[in-house]
Amino acid sequence: MAMTPPTRTDVRREVRIPPTLLVGRDVERARLRQAIEERRSLLIWGAAGIGKTALMAKVSSQLPQDVARATLCLSSIHGLRPLLRALLRELHKAGDATLRQQLHAEGIREGTFKAWLNSLGTSQLKGALYRSVEKGQYRIVLDHMPPLTHAFAKVVKELVQMRNTPVFLLARGLSKSEIGHVTDLYWCDRQRMSLGPLPERAARDFLEWCIRRFSLARLNSAGFREEMVRLSGRIPGTLVKMCALAAEPRYQHGSQIKTKLIHIDTLVNGYNSLAPPKLTERAHGGR
Repeated sequence: MAMTPPTRTDVRREVRIPPTLLVGRDVERARLRQAIEERRSLLIWGAAGIGKTALMAKVSSQLPQDVARATLCLSSIHGLRPLLRALLRELHKAGDATLRQQLHAEGIREGTFKAWLNSLGTSQLKGALYRSVEKGQYRIVLDHMPPLTHAFAKVVKELVQMRNTPVFLLARGLSKSEIGHVTDLYWCDRQRMSLGPLPERAARDFLEWCIRRFSLARLNSAGFREEMVRLSGRIPGTLVKMCALAAEPRYQHGSQIKTKLIHIDTLVNGYNSLAPPKLTERAHGGR
């Protein structure tokens, strides 16, 4: 039975690419997997919707359990103190022995942990974090972060260079001005991996997934596929958004799809209106 085309509200709720859906990234996947295994920090950067989160999610889903448990994944953290608190919360959830020992010594219990965490100043938060990661074998993933401030970048540098804790930073942008101070930390080509548009064959394969996902095969697709691949710039997130819009009645005229209008609205509204996939979400397939 054909699905009813989603309304605008439905589209915004449903446009969530399975985070392990990945096509056309075999080289990048192998390189990221190697960096994780070697405990070597890596900057993954590229345009919005290019597939940075999906790449990390795919590789993370295939890690040995002990490595996965010791990988702390954070997304959309704004500010230094929220970052430090979030990392300590992840360490607490992971049952870090060093942090547990500190909490026991200070008489902090489960019910008072949040208040204790909020009461600490920046230097105290750093101290608690550094002691724990220095004695553990953690890896940290930072995704969907704003451009790094100098103070934020300094903490990342401390983690990487002084505490032997690799940081995998997923940065949205194509230049230093867009991603902040990260190029000062990931300063050589071995520490950086740029994601570009999908190869054409992979983009076409991914488009077919999008067509099935949004029940577009029933519409007249003459020229639709060629236009979608070309206008999207072979960016997977853009392909998803354009197909999501194509499922809305206002972008259809009979069995025709108003591809150019979809492209214009995508450019106007940008990729940010889509909710990014969560690193912790598990699903089949991949972007």
